[in-house]
Amino acid sequence: MFPYDIIKCRLFFEFAAVLCALLGTFLLATHGNVKSLSISPLALFWGLLSAVALAFYTVFPKNLLQKYDTILLIAWGMLIGGICTNFVAPFWHLEGTFNFVSIGCILFVIFFGAILPYLTFLYGVKYIGPTKSSLLASVEPLSSTAASVLWLHTHLESIDYIGIACIIATVFLLSIQPKPKIKEQKSIQ
Repeated sequence: MFPYDIIKCRLFFEFAAVLCALLGTFLLATHGNVKSLSISPLALFWGLLSAVALAFYTVFPKNLLQKYDTILLIAWGMLIGGICTNFVAPFWHLEGTFNFVSIGCILFVIFFGAILPYLTFLYGVKYIGPTKSSLLASVEPLSSTAASVLWLHTHLESIDYIGIACIIATVFLLSIQPKPKIKEQKSIQ
């Protein structure tokens, strides 16, 4: 019965984390009103599509991550994705001004906005599993909300702060590691 208690306790914390992540995201997207969205229908479409993509690329590479190195998988994934993107937007049809600053900004976004985040996410999937990794990824709406408040001067309502608190609670719930109870054994003398 002892290991079952630990598993049951961990499942409780993971279930509570899922509920907090869903509630927090719901509050940020609707401001608590079930009949309306505080985002555009286009944003809802792309958000749902992103959720499907997150579910896919969290579960799909599990076997590949056990067999191949994470960096190798990312390299192949980005190469294939880049080739497929060229059918829609060929790289030789570039518009705009190119100088050292613009190229530096592009390289910054490629490395810090695509390669490094996805690399750390896949390492998370490999070491802590897809469930915890995707729940920790639910912090992304929080970071985008914080960025819109700081840089775009977006006004938040009080319900938004409750949603933010729920998402932060998700991270804390996932960090809780239940410790096994040590049963006292009486020595027979």
